Amino acid sequence: MEEKKNSLCKKNALVIGGTSSIGGELSKLLLKNDCRVFCTGRHEPSFTVNKFFPTDFDSLDFSIFSDPDFDKALKECDILSVCYGPFLQKDLHEMKDEEWKKIALLDYALPGMLLSRVLPGMMERKFGRILLFGGTRTENVRPALTNAAYCGAKTGLSVLVKSLAQKYAQYGITCNAILPGFTRNAPGDARELSSLEVAEEGLHLLQNKNLNGVLLNVDAGWVR
Repeated sequence: MEEKKNSLCKKNALVIGGTSSIGGELSKLLLKNDCRVFCTGRHEPSFTVNKFFPTDFDSLDFSIFSDPDFDKALKECDILSVCYGPFLQKDLHEMKDEEWKKIALLDYALPGMLLSRVLPGMMERKFGRILLFGGTRTENVRPALTNAAYCGAKTGLSVLVKSLAQKYAQYGITCNAILPGFTRNAPGDARELSSLEVAEEGLHLLQNKNLNGVLLNVDAGWVR
């Protein structure tokens, strides 16, 4: 365990959506592992990080990409975790044009934009750890009866994970994804997971250089 902890020591970690819920717990775990933690969020975290970037992606505000400090954080990023991704439960025949655009942008294109910005620095330093968050059971193409647009975008992230893992492993870069189950108000007999439990599994993926291209279901065996 100590060897894994030291593998992240003094590394620069950027957590998108890293102030609360799963992202907040992951930020705190990275701080405990002696990382320099930078994070984005709508509200300032209740714990101390090295740099906080106030950001409201829900309002489609991408001005953060013009911030020199954020650009520097991306270029110097050793560990990237994209914990942000809005959920939408809506039937296909009810979807509006703007909802399609928002889901595609925030749940798929935004992680892709961040990946494209951090990869050059990781390739140069021959080290990188990337953690994305998919949707529940989005490791394979499957029907989604009430949230098809959301699941489609999250399934697309699985393609990015597998593609990045294979192409950039030669540079010492790993890319994995957590596919979380219910973390609150779980219906039926599904087990409710805490945000910390999910974050701990994410930390495990970040610590282990031999785990690459993993799509990890963290849902206590949820079956729909």
